Amino acid sequence: MSAPLQAVPTPDPSRTKLDGLILLALVLWGLAQLAPHLAHPAIYNWDEAMHQAAARGTHDTFFTPHIYKDPLYPSDIRHWWAANVWMHKPTGPFWFGALMMHVVGVTPLALRLASLLGHLAAGAAIYLIARRPAGRLWATLGAVGFLALPFGWQLVQGRFFGDVTDCTLAGCNAVAVALLFHATREDSWRWGLAAGAVVGLGFLCKTGLALTPLGVAATLWALSRLRFCPGPRLATVVAMVAAAGVVAAPWSLYSAWRWPQLHDLESRVTRAHLFDDPTVDVGPWRRPLDAVINEVNRTSFQPLPTVLPLLAFCWLLVRAVRKRDLETVGLALWVGATWLVLSLGTVKVPAIAWGAVPAVLAALAIAGSDAWRHPVLAALLLAGLGTPLAMEHLPVLTRLRESLPPSWDQTRTLPGLAEGLVLASCAAVLTAVVFRLARRPRWMSLELGLLASAGLAWHLAVTLPVERARYEDEHVDELYVSHSREVGLALSRHTPERSVVFAALDSDPPLSFENLSLMFWSGRMTYRRAPDVALARERGYHPYLVSPLAEPFAPVPGVPPQAALRAYDLEAPLPQPAPLPDGITPLSVRQGNLEVLGFAAGKAGPDRDRYAFYVRALGPPQTLRITFHGPDGIVERVLEPGATLRNPQALRGAAWFILPTVGPPRAKVTQLEFGAVGQRVAVTPRTP
Repeated sequence: MSAPLQAVPTPDPSRTKLDGLILLALVLWGLAQLAPHLAHPAIYNWDEAMHQAAARGTHDTFFTPHIYKDPLYPSDIRHWWAANVWMHKPTGPFWFGALMMHVVGVTPLALRLASLLGHLAAGAAIYLIARRPAGRLWATLGAVGFLALPFGWQLVQGRFFGDVTDCTLAGCNAVAVALLFHATREDSWRWGLAAGAVVGLGFLCKTGLALTPLGVAATLWALSRLRFCPGPRLATVVAMVAAAGVVAAPWSLYSAWRWPQLHDLESRVTRAHLFDDPTVDVGPWRRPLDAVINEVNRTSFQPLPTVLPLLAFCWLLVRAVRKRDLETVGLALWVGATWLVLSLGTVKVPAIAWGAVPAVLAALAIAGSDAWRHPVLAALLLAGLGTPLAMEHLPVLTRLRESLPPSWDQTRTLPGLAEGLVLASCAAVLTAVVFRLARRPRWMSLELGLLASAGLAWHLAVTLPVERARYEDEHVDELYVSHSREVGLALSRHTPERSVVFAALDSDPPLSFENLSLMFWSGRMTYRRAPDVALARERGYHPYLVSPLAEPFAPVPGVPPQAALRAYDLEAPLPQPAPLPDGITPLSVRQGNLEVLGFAAGKAGPDRDRYAFYVRALGPPQTLRITFHGPDGIVERVLEPGATLRNPQALRGAAWFILPTVGPPRAKVTQLEFGAVGQRVAVTPRTP
């Protein structure tokens, strides 16, 4: 079988009105799936906490990304979680976030907008890539499914584990590949320049993982020379490489010249993610060889069956050999190279393969479109989609999985992939035999194709958005749990620029690094250690204290009463602990060893308020159960002493301390009930 050396330029369907309307509809769909709650105040630990702090530092000094601008204490370049100059990740997203802070203000939304744009760009690119081999309907379904993946929602919202770097990588990879295909069909090195520029932007987001489109371009060129499939001209590939270098190289060269030791360390860390280096700590994310197609894909594509992405990739390989069309071969190279390189690598975190997820969704769209014509493919898809149900009713599948060699670590221990492969193999062999013996009846192709296509379409268009909505509803309150926002904003407005904050905290909230969150909201260096007033004075900084307790210092003005933490001026001591702040609703409620002195509430987000209950411990601190009563029903909260972020001993000696929570709107609360069946207190609903 022969293939043309070069694609013949044809009119671009993307210029039609229908394509434009579909792309607009996809953008609106993506906004509906991903944009709500995007400005939420919770800043999650590890990825987003570091990246938001670095974006805030980049906002202050654009070409010197940092966390601690002028550290009071010596910083170790190996401690990237408490760094001065921060180069643990490329700085592209942080430049974007810093610029957006000048538009939307200093808010987590600024950086998350890059995540949102990356996802929308990837969704549009999926459609543009898949519309030729799969048709407009299935290309749309592939893009719709990608934009509705629950894990994609987690990434865009900045939730553990992964965020803006993964979202922008997926967008840059998908757009670069779409531009590469267009450049090949148009036989245009100028479009190759555009594709290369996007690769360069991707490199500034996620370094080496963004180079995949260059590898796809070079391999397609080589395959075209072997007359296997259409591919770009050498000039197009050279243009891509040159444009990528022009965009990405200046910052790499500048940072290597400006901070050579740090640049060398981070370069070694990047290499250690792929090639094990015992001298470099890459964290606890060493995983077995098969982790990418098990744990990683299981996380990225949930709730799709684990085997489905692998089946889609296998069909790409078959179709690439049979049809040799540009998009199919290119997608197979994109997915295969990504999975292979990451499987051989050392670190396999949940979002590490997200850059290839758009290609997998395009592959699923192609498989769904082809199922009508290939009964064996239809049988494979049906088996893959039916794997979860089969595992419930066929325990023999579990026994087969557990009998695999120990070297297949995750395939042997994690349910889904092995069972799906067994089912798919049996279904494919049985279908092929029956189809041949029955002399290729058309009804068999149509019926199997209808079932497989309908099942896959249902999962992409219905199951994924429903599951995403369910996951969002289950976790949406977590997005508004923030101890730092109110007090941090007050510090940013009411303290001198050369200030330093000492946080009197014994622990962090779940999924949060409170010192980094405080630094983001306040723009002030924050240390979770005993105050060192003398050192702060020596370095020319005004010291402040942040605490959930009544402290013997003058309060910083502007901290609203519903804040979970209070701020104090360490240069203004008081003879006794600070009094309760103005603006609280006084109470006198005794529950066990706790006395509730009052509470305050303020807006936290849509249909929820932030509450601060001011409490005194008359003995060992205990939980406080609060029930909010209102016309819309009741909402219960159980407040643990640990919600203060202080240890029980500190709470017992305090004149008062704050127990924070998120609850229903204050305007809709008519009574507060304390205890399981306890004392009720009538409160006057306030005007929203």
